[in-house]
Amino acid sequence: MWGCALRSKACAAAVAVAVALGAIPGAAAPARVVSMNLCTDELAMLLAAPGQLVSISYLAADPHVSAMAAEAAAYPKNDGQAEAIFLLHPDLVLAGPYSSRATVGLLRRLGVKVEIVPQPERLDDVPGLIRSVGAALGQEAKAGAMAARFTETLAGLRARRLPSDRAVLFDPNGFTSGAGSMDDRILAAGGFRNVAAELGLKG
Repeated sequence: MWGCALRSKACAAAVAVAVALGAIPGAAAPARVVSMNLCTDELAMLLAAPGQLVSISYLAADPHVSAMAAEAAAYPKNDGQAEAIFLLHPDLVLAGPYSSRATVGLLRRLGVKVEIVPQPERLDDVPGLIRSVGAALGQEAKAGAMAARFTETLAGLRARRLPSDRAVLFDPNGFTSGAGSMDDRILAAGGFRNVAAELGLKG
């Protein structure tokens, strides 16, 4: 359920989640939101009000990389290009730290508000990320409830005596995730020992 926060490689980053998205308390919620990043696609689908999210990236519909491919079928897709996004007349665009700088820069020069959504390094950072995106969408209450559920679930996992099975992640082009990565922390929370970390691989 937690999509980008819990598995997607597109969400692996090194930015502190505590950075605010610049939402102004009491400001009207954006009416037309476009997401151009897989991580923000999934969070926006979870948090946006009906009709608020007008487009998501094409990656959100790819079951090989998206945890919400079925849900993504309900939304128009974009290819992350500035021209196509601008023609959607958004009042907010959600992008990630690795989104095209050229696209982000052009949209901003055209007067479109673009928020670069930070990405978590640790599972404990995820509730802050959820709340930040919720604030940008004007969906603070919904985001607060989701963040609280995440915190409760994570605490429950950590309190259990889980079996210490071994697991390894195989990613495209022969990549895997070693010690210190978000995937490594997710495996540990689920009761697994990461084979790649045991072999001395990091990041």
